[in-house]
Amino acid sequence: MRVRSMFVISVRMNVARWVVTLLMAMAMLSPWTPEISAQEPLDSVIPIDSLVVTVLRATDGLGRAPYAVTVQGERALRLGNTGFSLEEALQGVPGIHIQNRYNYTVGERISIRGFGARTPFGIRGITTLVDGIPATMADGQTFLDHLDFGSLGRVEVLRGPSAAMYGNGGGGVLSFQTRPPPDVPIREEATAIFGENGLMRFQSTTSGTAGGAAYLFNIAHLTYDGFRTVVDSSAFTEERSDSSLYGLTKRLNINGQVGLDAGAGRLLFTGTFMDLEGENAGQINRTKMYTDSVQDAHVPNIAQNASKDVYQGQFGATWTGPVANLNAEFVGWGLFRRMDNPIPPAIIDLSRNAFGARAMVSNDTSGDLVTWAAGFDLNFQRDDRMEYDNIGGVKGDLEVDQFETVGATGLFVQAAVGLGDRTTLEGGLRYNRFNFEVEDRFTSDGDDSGERVMDQLSPTVGLVVRATPDLSVFGNFATSLATPTTVQLNNTLAGTGGINSDLNAQTGRTGEIGLRGQAGSTFSYEMSGFLSKIKNELIQLQDSTGRDFYDNAGESTYQGIEMSVRMALPEGVFGQLSYTFMDAKFDEYVDADENDFAGNFVPGVPRHRFDGLVRYSRGFWYAEVRGDHVGKTYTNDANRPNSALHSYTLWDLRAGLSGQPVGNNMEVAPFVSLTNVFDAVYSSGYQPNAFGGPPFGPPGGQRYYEPGPRRAFSAGLTVTFQ
Repeated sequence: MRVRSMFVISVRMNVARWVVTLLMAMAMLSPWTPEISAQEPLDSVIPIDSLVVTVLRATDGLGRAPYAVTVQGERALRLGNTGFSLEEALQGVPGIHIQNRYNYTVGERISIRGFGARTPFGIRGITTLVDGIPATMADGQTFLDHLDFGSLGRVEVLRGPSAAMYGNGGGGVLSFQTRPPPDVPIREEATAIFGENGLMRFQSTTSGTAGGAAYLFNIAHLTYDGFRTVVDSSAFTEERSDSSLYGLTKRLNINGQVGLDAGAGRLLFTGTFMDLEGENAGQINRTKMYTDSVQDAHVPNIAQNASKDVYQGQFGATWTGPVANLNAEFVGWGLFRRMDNPIPPAIIDLSRNAFGARAMVSNDTSGDLVTWAAGFDLNFQRDDRMEYDNIGGVKGDLEVDQFETVGATGLFVQAAVGLGDRTTLEGGLRYNRFNFEVEDRFTSDGDDSGERVMDQLSPTVGLVVRATPDLSVFGNFATSLATPTTVQLNNTLAGTGGINSDLNAQTGRTGEIGLRGQAGSTFSYEMSGFLSKIKNELIQLQDSTGRDFYDNAGESTYQGIEMSVRMALPEGVFGQLSYTFMDAKFDEYVDADENDFAGNFVPGVPRHRFDGLVRYSRGFWYAEVRGDHVGKTYTNDANRPNSALHSYTLWDLRAGLSGQPVGNNMEVAPFVSLTNVFDAVYSSGYQPNAFGGPPFGPPGGQRYYEPGPRRAFSAGLTVTFQ
């Protein structure tokens, strides 16, 4: 991995400043400025009941959904955002917490109602779809490296258990959709973004509709130098200067889709390719996090070249249309992934192939008292895994050599019946079966081959009442299922590979009540409360070398309240506020050392979180303030007070044009942003139950914390031709 010099970083910052100057001149001195004041405000209307939700496996209006669902439209996803982070796309959604670790080798940790908070990398416990194609593998692991945030047009978030609809995900569902091609023969959109910490992002999107075919081709390239420094390079054999950066990233994303008329229906082809190289600067201890405030990289990570080099391709086809008086959907997809991943204790060499299919039929919903849908999901995963000792970043002795297979089968049926004009009862039933197999090819220490089968029948029932045309009250009861992933099953305390016969699937039951409504077209609100009882919660631990292994806790209780309001006020002012309260505790949990943690808070889950946004817009011009407050968060099962994350509040400023016409066929959309305005010191990510302290080291030595960047400026410009 090459190291960029401080000279290059300085050049990039000079370029960014020139871009800022240009954007300000365009906004303040351009001849079209008088025209702006005559336009309608950007946020004068908030559409609520007209929103159609597809994540429920049945097209329905948001007001008739008996679950907590949030929809983010294209404006919320793109306005003033850099496309750098998923955190921008999901800002303001209650119940969801994103740890943006600014570390592409491990990705952002996403949790919904506490599910997924322990994930060391990727996403777990949440089913994720991209344009209807699963991003969640058969074992429940999700990677979103292939998702280009800059080309998104819509996100739907189902908060709460989804086992009856999607299977292996206890926290909910994330459904990402690429923005649809425009109804013009061709549109070209080019974006350039520059920012501090070496942020550079370039994107080109070509799309259109011609002769019944709709197409989109998008390519994006991101580089990020990071902000974690090398304090002392004297111990490293690789040439590296003091104060150089560790945590550099470059990523290429290519995605496209073509939609065609096929028979009586519609056929959509999708494809993505991703190539990522990044360095992992690692976590730091409490002293460095809050006392020294030194944002340096962890020395062993540098000495052992902690990094990731991965590329992935995924292809899918979806056909939707009528079949014998029924509506039908058929999906097929395939994926390949290749990864070289040095981490401090080991070097992981992984080759993955995955594929799957889904079929669903439903009745015509027009005028039917009972609507129903039924179908199946098939997902298969094939991993060729080899792990070596990490000797100064070079492969040492082979420690693990095995072939892992996972097969996931799901059969589901769901139905909704109208009970009068205002009440709808909805229910579902799904059977899931997961078959894990490991073929151990490293038999010098014994044959650890094995097989595990996990299955469950999962019911769900929900009720929604339209109390008034503008108010819906809903409630539901649902079950959840989250199997261990292949990584969790293979990583045992002994570190010998194979399959852990003692690690079980996490299951749960959740009850929820809530309401959503609106006042005219300028005010909307939502509130929900939930209670989840979890058995065999999957617990991540680390040994003295930093190697992860996993165990089950006995029982846990997750309960909370989620609230959000959106307001379109006079004079072009738009406001949004959300609040999440989470109370997650162990009911029964005695660890391997006979420590009783019953009554303790589950680590990684903040009890309080506020998200707010105020935007002023006039014509095409807008300016906004965003705020994010995250409360105190415990980092270990013991709830040691001197290891908890401090609460923090971040403020961001953004301003720009939303799409100003220039001439007959061109629009420009410049923006500037300032993040972490008050230069707060905070931990943007954390590693629950991290190693480095008792019983393996001195108190306070645990490396729980991954610092976030300080104040940072960025600027961008999008130019559209059609």
